[in-house]
Amino acid sequence: DTGATGCRDCEQGRYCAKGASAPLPCDAGTYSDKTNLADASECTDASPGHFATAGSTQQTACREGSFANGTRNGACELCKEGHYQDKSAAAACVRCAAGKFCPQGSSRELDAQCKAGTYARLTDRDGDPECLDCPAGSSCAGGGAVPAVCSPGTAAKPAQGQCTVCGVGTYQPDSGAVGCLECAPGTLCPKGSSAELPASCPAGFYIGNASTTLKSLDDCIGCAPGSFCAGGAAQPTACAPGSIAPSGNMSACELCSIGHFAASNTACEECEAGTYAASEGLSQCTLCPHPLSSKNGNVTCSICKEGFYLQDASALPDDIFRFPTDYCKPCPPSAECSDNTALATIGVPAGYWRASPSSAVLTACRDFGGDRAGEARCAGNEHGAKQASRVLAGSDQYCAPGFKGPECQLCAAENHYLVDGDECKECAPRGAAAGRIAGIVLGLCVACGLTVWAYSMTAWRKKTFIGPLLRFADRSVKYYVGGGMTAKVKILFGFYQISTVLSSTYSARLPDKYTGWTDKLANTVSIDWSGLFLPQQCLGYNLRLLAIALSPVAFIALLMAAGISLRLYRWRAAPAPRARPWIAEAALGVLDLTPAGLVLIFCFVPSISASIFRAWSCQAYTVSPPDEPLRQVSYMRLDASVECGTDKHESITGLAIGFIVLWPAGSLVLFTSLLIACSKPLRAKSPNALTKATAFLHREYEKTWYWWEAVELARKLVLTGFVLLIPEERAFVRLVVATLVCSFYAVVLAVVRPYKRVEDNVLAVATGLVLLLLFLATNWTTIFLGIEERSSVEDADAVLGFDNLNGIVISMLVLVTVTLIFFLIGAVVSACGAKTDRIRLVSTNQPPELSIVLGLTWHLFNSHIWSTGQDAVKVIKGELQQLLPGIKIFLDVDDLEDIGALEEYIRRSQVILFFLSKGYFRSKNCLREIRSSLEMDKPIVLVQEADPEKGGGTLQALRGEC
Repeated sequence: DTGATGCRDCEQGRYCAKGASAPLPCDAGTYSDKTNLADASECTDASPGHFATAGSTQQTACREGSFANGTRNGACELCKEGHYQDKSAAAACVRCAAGKFCPQGSSRELDAQCKAGTYARLTDRDGDPECLDCPAGSSCAGGGAVPAVCSPGTAAKPAQGQCTVCGVGTYQPDSGAVGCLECAPGTLCPKGSSAELPASCPAGFYIGNASTTLKSLDDCIGCAPGSFCAGGAAQPTACAPGSIAPSGNMSACELCSIGHFAASNTACEECEAGTYAASEGLSQCTLCPHPLSSKNGNVTCSICKEGFYLQDASALPDDIFRFPTDYCKPCPPSAECSDNTALATIGVPAGYWRASPSSAVLTACRDFGGDRAGEARCAGNEHGAKQASRVLAGSDQYCAPGFKGPECQLCAAENHYLVDGDECKECAPRGAAAGRIAGIVLGLCVACGLTVWAYSMTAWRKKTFIGPLLRFADRSVKYYVGGGMTAKVKILFGFYQISTVLSSTYSARLPDKYTGWTDKLANTVSIDWSGLFLPQQCLGYNLRLLAIALSPVAFIALLMAAGISLRLYRWRAAPAPRARPWIAEAALGVLDLTPAGLVLIFCFVPSISASIFRAWSCQAYTVSPPDEPLRQVSYMRLDASVECGTDKHESITGLAIGFIVLWPAGSLVLFTSLLIACSKPLRAKSPNALTKATAFLHREYEKTWYWWEAVELARKLVLTGFVLLIPEERAFVRLVVATLVCSFYAVVLAVVRPYKRVEDNVLAVATGLVLLLLFLATNWTTIFLGIEERSSVEDADAVLGFDNLNGIVISMLVLVTVTLIFFLIGAVVSACGAKTDRIRLVSTNQPPELSIVLGLTWHLFNSHIWSTGQDAVKVIKGELQQLLPGIKIFLDVDDLEDIGALEEYIRRSQVILFFLSKGYFRSKNCLREIRSSLEMDKPIVLVQEADPEKGGGTLQALRGEC
């Protein structure tokens, strides 16, 4: 209203927006009984089974026979024909049960009693259905069913219970037809046709003559195998590649199944080995990708082809196919890998052995002195056998009958040993062998004693038979001493002792043609007395180690005892009073044979020490698969029946530790102690009995470096023995240590030059460098083989630049040869450029060693008269000092401090020179010097000045003065 003073409340079923002049009704399907609504969205939706007209204040339930589905319904719907609802407020209607009748809007199910050909449409006043005749073109099954319109190809007259199918020669294209139509001539109407068809054959058949109109299906011809007929007027079609028609009358070709291919139009065949078919309908199989292969009829490639092996037998076929190079690895060197070879079934040929079926490393069986004995012992598995029949061999099953152990080097029978690498013989009794060893030691002592005694018989050199031998020995000794051969022999022998342990100590695997002769030579000169009469496999390494370590001790002790006995025998035969007590005489007996003992220790120590340290020397064999952490099993090199790390091996190493104290450590302590004891006499150039007895240790060295023999021994012990304390699995670390030691030692040798002779220094440096090159070559070969075994030769070639071991060895041999030629030239140049203005001994062509008795000061005392001999003796002193550097000469103008102490000066001089000139025998002081020299029994040298113009005189005149 206009002019109103206030707003009215909104009415129920309506809403009033802000500023409304009249209430608006809620939309159909919603309602409201509130008077405070401001928007249509605030009206309440009618719930399922209810409806609400526009502006309703309440929702209304649907009556029976109707329903309201969902919300916001503005009206209810009647149940459609065939459905009913006997409850109000329903959200859906219920389907009529079979045999019941439900017209539209039914609130209950009615009994349907119409017969076939009629249908119920309405109800009469009693509520029963009224049955009417079924209309034409439809069928009525009776009961409560509604009329069903006939489909094309069928027809029905009024009051039919079911539609009639058009017969052959008739058709009906429409629905709800009363009858079927006749086919026109030249067309084909099979039973139930809905249209006139061109005259054609059914699928799998064809018209023999394509230009002929089909009059009857009897005129159709069946398709031949290898082709298909789609029917109608189509002619036969050959099967497409990858499909077949194995029989006639086929309406479609069949695809070849997976793993097969269409070899022809009529048959599929299995894919051959090395090919696969992963899908249907292939005309040819696909080659397997490198390096895979397959079996006949495989749908994928999941085995490795020839020349490769499957590393992980548990891998899934799909993984193998997708990552072939991750699973198929190149066949190990010398192994055989046929198709479908796995790691466990790798073919091991005769002459090879492997420690485990999980290892890809094959070890060439050594011959051990026989001709191809390794092939006889190591039979391998079935060479050339296929995977299905190859024996899955353990380590011993690679051995021929009668052999076992690593590389099949052990005899399977108890108390037997290996002969010539391929034959087993029974061991001899141990007692007899021990007796023979003791006999040999005694025999050697006796032989050495007889040889020394015979050589000392000067008169025998004129005898007919033994004389030529003794004279030849004299000449040999002369040339040996003159050429300074002791130092050279020691240098070369030390080089040999180190170079021959490359395989046993450093696990070097060089080609046999380069190292076979050195191994044989090393075995020949090794100090293993037990092996002479009792083979290695007949004597446990504990007993062998006892024999090796103690037999030289017994031999040296017998020599010392012989020296003592000989001295005491002479002492006892000498008349009384004797010059020395018996204990001093026995000590001299020890010193008599000390040189021989030192020579023996020098020869024995490296070999015996190596045998002791070889208690830790183990041959490692790989048992882990490639690309996994390295696992190895190790056996002692000198006793393959002992596995390293076991209790049995621990007992051997325990014994070896004791012998380390006796030989390596003991000999080094002995050499060092003797050299320390000789230190003062050698520095003072005052030799004594000990320095003479130990000359073998220091004679070849400069006095400054007299202790170098101990350093040399320590180097040999480290390189031949102590490095074996590094575990076998760290064998390469041994090579690194040896390379560093050789590098350092060669540099130090070149700097200090400890030897007296130039050629000895050159030879020592040369052999040191050659050793360094040998260890470098061994480093390279070890790295090469490690890469080859864990990866491939190609990777080794890429890293080192060599594709085989021979290339590495030959390169090193060339480098060694060049090094030796270089040092030979250097030695010749050094020898030619050496100073010659020195007094040299004829026997050695070297300057004499100037020694002086302990307590003396001068080598030579110049006795002369001042008036006529002063200038001459000064010249003599100067010339001698140039020709004999280091000589100490007494000359009064230089050394005389007290004329009253002439006798003391004479006493402190080693040799006295009397310079006879005019007036010499008339000098009182000169006569004092003569008298003192004679009383002290000093060696005397007489020099006469015969020229009267220089103060000299004839002997007759000089005698006249006397």
